[in-house]
Amino acid sequence: MEFMKYEGEWYVWTLLIITILFVIFMPKKTLTWAGIFITILFSGGLTWIGDTIVGSIFDLFTLAKKQTIELTDSLLISFVPAGISAIYINFYNPKDGWIWAIVFTLLCFFLELGLVKVGYMINHDWKTWYGILVYFIVFKFFYPWYLKLLSRKLVNI
Repeated sequence: MEFMKYEGEWYVWTLLIITILFVIFMPKKTLTWAGIFITILFSGGLTWIGDTIVGSIFDLFTLAKKQTIELTDSLLISFVPAGISAIYINFYNPKDGWIWAIVFTLLCFFLELGLVKVGYMINHDWKTWYGILVYFIVFKFFYPWYLKLLSRKLVNI
């Protein structure tokens, strides 16, 4: 296995390390470790499903100039969006919901734009700015609902 053989792979490893370290050392406000673990598993699974549909079935983008999944792709897809989700939910405050949604939408947009600019992600019939709407819907509507679900006595995490 060759390390750092793809253009922009350094960017993926940087994102991965920063995200994991931030999740580990962030102050736990809304989520406990169990909530973070569940959120990472849940969000990682949704990311895999979404990226498989959008990237493989509809072929709207390619990672690392390959149609196969590399180790870096797997780690990127599994941990970076899931870690960002855990960070968002941990710090989310309903009073500032619009601000949080806009900030994290822009964060994800610029992180994805970075993947394109360093050459790791190649868009086919997809424009990077299309993701803004997807990110905003997820952060404004889906994750607040998910946090309410996690907060119910049934789950109570």
